[in-house]
Amino acid sequence: MPTSGFSIANDLAPGAHWPLAGRGTELAALAAAIASPNCSMVVLYGPAGVGKTTLADAALAQAVATGRPTARVLASAAAALLPLGALAPVLPPDIDAISTPRGVFNAALGALQALGDGATPMLFVDDAHLLDASSAVLVTQLVAADAVVVVATIRDGESLPDVVAGWWRTRNVVRLDVGDLTRAAVADVLTTALGGPVGADTVFTLHTASGGNPLVLRELVHLAIAEHQLRSDTGTWRLLGVIPPSRRLADLLDARLALIDGASRFVLDQLALCAPLGASELTGDVTAAQIETLERIGLVRVVTDDLRQQLVLGHPLYGEVLRAELLTTRRNAILLAVADRVTTLGARRREDARRVATWRLDGGGAPDPALLIQAARIARLANDFAGVERLATVLRRIEPSVESTILLGEALSELGKFEESETVFAEPLPDGTSDVHVARHTTVRAKNLQWGLCDWESALSVVQTARAHIGPEFIDDLLAEEAAALSFSGRPQQALDLLARITSTSPNIAVQVAIDRSVALSMIGRPNDAIEVADVAFAAHLDLADPMGLAHPGTHIVNRAFALIEAGRLHEAIEVSVAGYDIAVTGRIPMAQIWFANMLGKIEMLRGRLIDSRGWYREGASTARLHMFRGPLRLAIAGEAAADAMLGNGEAAADLIMELEALPEFLFLAHDQTIGSAWSLWANRSAGAARGALIAQATLAAATFNRSSAAWLLHDAARLGAIGTAVALGILAAESDSALITVRATHAAALDAADPHALGDVSRQLEGIGMDLVAAEAASSAADAFRRALDQRSAAHEARRSRELAARCQGAVTPGLAVIDSIVPLSAREREIALIASQGVASQEIADQLYLSIRTVNNHLQRVYTKLGVTGRAQLAEALATD
Repeated sequence: MPTSGFSIANDLAPGAHWPLAGRGTELAALAAAIASPNCSMVVLYGPAGVGKTTLADAALAQAVATGRPTARVLASAAAALLPLGALAPVLPPDIDAISTPRGVFNAALGALQALGDGATPMLFVDDAHLLDASSAVLVTQLVAADAVVVVATIRDGESLPDVVAGWWRTRNVVRLDVGDLTRAAVADVLTTALGGPVGADTVFTLHTASGGNPLVLRELVHLAIAEHQLRSDTGTWRLLGVIPPSRRLADLLDARLALIDGASRFVLDQLALCAPLGASELTGDVTAAQIETLERIGLVRVVTDDLRQQLVLGHPLYGEVLRAELLTTRRNAILLAVADRVTTLGARRREDARRVATWRLDGGGAPDPALLIQAARIARLANDFAGVERLATVLRRIEPSVESTILLGEALSELGKFEESETVFAEPLPDGTSDVHVARHTTVRAKNLQWGLCDWESALSVVQTARAHIGPEFIDDLLAEEAAALSFSGRPQQALDLLARITSTSPNIAVQVAIDRSVALSMIGRPNDAIEVADVAFAAHLDLADPMGLAHPGTHIVNRAFALIEAGRLHEAIEVSVAGYDIAVTGRIPMAQIWFANMLGKIEMLRGRLIDSRGWYREGASTARLHMFRGPLRLAIAGEAAADAMLGNGEAAADLIMELEALPEFLFLAHDQTIGSAWSLWANRSAGAARGALIAQATLAAATFNRSSAAWLLHDAARLGAIGTAVALGILAAESDSALITVRATHAAALDAADPHALGDVSRQLEGIGMDLVAAEAASSAADAFRRALDQRSAAHEARRSRELAARCQGAVTPGLAVIDSIVPLSAREREIALIASQGVASQEIADQLYLSIRTVNNHLQRVYTKLGVTGRAQLAEALATD
């Protein structure tokens, strides 16, 4: 695909060309049209800034590369003042002396033919809507005579010369409509332009702000970088703060503002400060005709919300431009006037209290405590924690209460300000605080201690202390929170036992119990039960009248995805996780973004898509760093390290593990974090230590009923060459309803037995649930086992299957993928030593890693050389082909 591009990392020049990314469909259609013998003109039609000229330039560059003669002309208003002014660059100098149309045509034809050796030239006419009539007629005549192939760009909404307007009604002319970029295309453009991964929330924000217009997108990126608001210091490019207004949009807005009167400008100012607004909520003498005019020229859009039509500005960034021009006194007057207007109308909608309270604060008005608390509650229901922080802070200053403390403490925690949150919660509650407020205060404080400060013991202490003093009506609330602390600190069976003691019929408690039960069930190896619990609880959560103190309803979707992974239903898990991640991004819910990204990283690792896995884990890690969620960051880093290790990037994996070890301990899925350090050890030539770490941590996990984690660790130990894990895995499978644990146990048993038929069968089972990498490893093991049985035909078949499966795994280099095409097979120990030696490791170091004598290592190596027909280490890497 022809492109012209640059990396912002190396070139920040605003005038530099951007990569032609995200336009694969348009480029293919353009190339197909030009290649068609029946096409003599392609018209690229679309709004300004969508990249029509860039697409045409790509076609021109491709023509030049193939040796085709080309020419380019730019139509303009100035050139249109002269007959044939636009075509002057390709016409003979004496064209003015020719007096007849036929003579002009022949002269133009001759000039174009002179460009090449008989090949039909390609002529690019940029901004063809600005052609003068003579130029338009001449281009049309040349096309009709098949003397030239024309690629032309035309801007949508412009008046066209009659001849140009009729172009695409001609049989041999193809019109291609070029529109704004999709969000996926924006992601492609940003990743290419910035030279690295870009956070999905940043892609969403920039796509929304630019409307997908490439020109505006480029300008916004340059402005954001110049203002240090677009940075990559969290591991991916992230946008921090408010996007600065685009100069292009400012110019466009100024041109459109010149078309309206003062009353209409007043409407725009109100929308800039308070949108969305219903027409009846606008202050001043606003007529339907004014609104219609504003909508027609693109300054205002009408959107429908719950069957109610509301007005917003025509582009998201218009508000930034308009607000920047407002004086403080005018701004305050508008805010207070609109607040009064909505109040006069009755402020009947639930959201109205928050709107009015915010406008009054912004406008310098006197805050009403009753309105503030109502507004803060509504902001909490909308998960607008920045809004809650602001409202609750003001409320605590003018009329402190336990409820405002709870609202503020929770908001601070959700915004990643964990220490500030604990400071607020640690203030003694006033005497006489109701049990309902004690329960909520304790619940939210415990969550902050767990997830923010990674301090589960303090969380348990806070809950147990409150439970000892609270009335019987709220004991179950605190039992549920204590169970949550147990479950999320790696004690799922204790959590389930405690949850079984809860008898309350409260809908809120039922939802909290379901959140805790679903996670715990997945952890102990009952993911199918966990899925059912999550599904029922999600519907119940949405029906709650007052979900204060509970996690976001999306938590149930997270729990469902978590359970689907542990159940081995990877294809369903991908669908749920991708949909959930998109919701989390658009809803700006950082914790959900982290969890879905981490789960997608795990799914792709299980599937063997290691580059995709690393990308998702990086996304989760970047979001966690950005919002200071250090606990989930450990899980993301561990996954990223494992993916890097399996891709052969041992140094990168080791660096990540160093970062992980500097973070505070995080007990939720603590055993899973060993996956990263173990694979890093293997990639850095310490296979024995890797197996030992996995088995030791699996023993601890199984002892605390973390069966899903134990199974993962034991299975990866078997993949790294550990013998004898099958027995423990078989016990875990018998105690579980998970197909994933079962197939892991089956694989380990086949490896221990070196049974070629069993290995081939389990390879197909693994492939069936989407675990292509491990399926490839099992097929490779089956091939070796068949060779030992002198069944070369079956061995060749399994080796071929292994290569085909491994080809889907994005460059994986795990030890189980080594395919040895020797008739005489290697033993497991010979294979292990050969693999390590092929990396250039000395015999003494191998001996130290495997706890063998150097003599034993050298004896094994000599047998390997004999079996493989090689003379030394230098040839081992070729003999041990990794596909």
